[in-house]
Amino acid sequence: MAFKDVPGNTRVKRILKLALERGRVPNSLIFGGPPGAGKTDMALTLAKALNCQALADDSCDDCPSCRAVDNGRHPDVVVLAAEVRDVKIEQTRFLKQMAYLRPMTGRRRVFVIREAESLNDPSANSLLKVLEEPPSFCHIILVTDSPHRLLPTIRSRCRTLAFSAIGREEIEERLLARAFSREQARLLALLSRGDFDRAQEFEWEKVQELRDNAWTLFEALGSAERPGLFLERFGSVPKAAEEEFGEVLEVFSSFARDILLLRLGGDPALLLNPDYEGRLRAAAAAWAAPRAVAVVEELDRTLADLRGNLNKGLLALTFFSNVTELAHV
Repeated sequence: MAFKDVPGNTRVKRILKLALERGRVPNSLIFGGPPGAGKTDMALTLAKALNCQALADDSCDDCPSCRAVDNGRHPDVVVLAAEVRDVKIEQTRFLKQMAYLRPMTGRRRVFVIREAESLNDPSANSLLKVLEEPPSFCHIILVTDSPHRLLPTIRSRCRTLAFSAIGREEIEERLLARAFSREQARLLALLSRGDFDRAQEFEWEKVQELRDNAWTLFEALGSAERPGLFLERFGSVPKAAEEEFGEVLEVFSSFARDILLLRLGGDPALLLNPDYEGRLRAAAAAWAAPRAVAVVEELDRTLADLRGNLNKGLLALTFFSNVTELAHV
C-alpha cells in the first residue's frame, strides 16, 4: 500500500512525503484521530517508505523490503499492540532494547505501537528516554484513537499528526469499486461515519435488516400510538447496543434528509433511500418543512455528542424528548 492507496488525510500524506524527500522524518511520532481513519495503514506505509529500495518518498510495494513489511516479516519493522487491555512493560522493554540496535537489513528501524492509549504508566514512563533521544536510524510511531489519553510527558516528546475521519465521497467511491451500486454505496458511506475500516465490513443484507428495524422505530417516533417504541429499545443503551444505537441514528438521519428533500421538491434521484420512496413520500406529506429541518438538526447534534463519548442513555432520552416535541411543529 503506497500513500495514494491510504484513504483520506491528504494533508498528512503531503507532510510525510515532504519529510521523506528532505530526509527529515521525525523520530518520535503520534498518529492520532478517530477509528477507521487509516492511521495504522499510514504508519506501515511510512515504515515501508523509510526502507524502500526503489523510492525515496513513498513505498513501491514491489521491492523485497516493501513486500516483507506487507507480509509482517521485515526484521526492522515491529508492530506492538495492547495485550488484553494494556501495552505491557515487557513489550516496551523489548522495544527499548531493539531501538538501539542498528537495522538488520533496512535503512531504518521502525516501531509501530497500536492502541498507544493503552500504555500503562510503567510502560509509558519506560519509553520516555528513547522517545526523547532516539537513535537517528530509529522511528517510533504511536497510533491512537485518543491522543489526549497519552501521558503529557509522552506527547511533549513526539510530533503529533492529527488524522480526520475519511470523507463520505471517498468512502462512496471505494465502495463502488467493490461492486456496490451507487445507491448502496451512498447509504453505506453515510452509515460508516467516516470509519473506512467499518465501511469495508458492511454486508448489504445486514444493512437492509438494520434499515427495516430503524424505519419501524423512526415511524413510531411520530405516531400517537407507539412513540415509546424507541425508548423500549434504547432507553438505557446497554453496552451491547451502543454500536446499534449509533447505526440507527445514522439511518434516521438518512430518512430525515430524504423527507426534507421531498418536502422541498428536490430530485428523487438524490434520495439516500430510493427503495423507500413510497414510505418517505407518505411521511413527507405529514411533515412540515420546519419540522424536517429541526429533526435533521437534532440528529446532527445527537450524533456529534455520540462521537464525543457522552452518556448514551442520556442522549437517547434527550433525543426522544426533543424529537417527539417536534412532531407538533
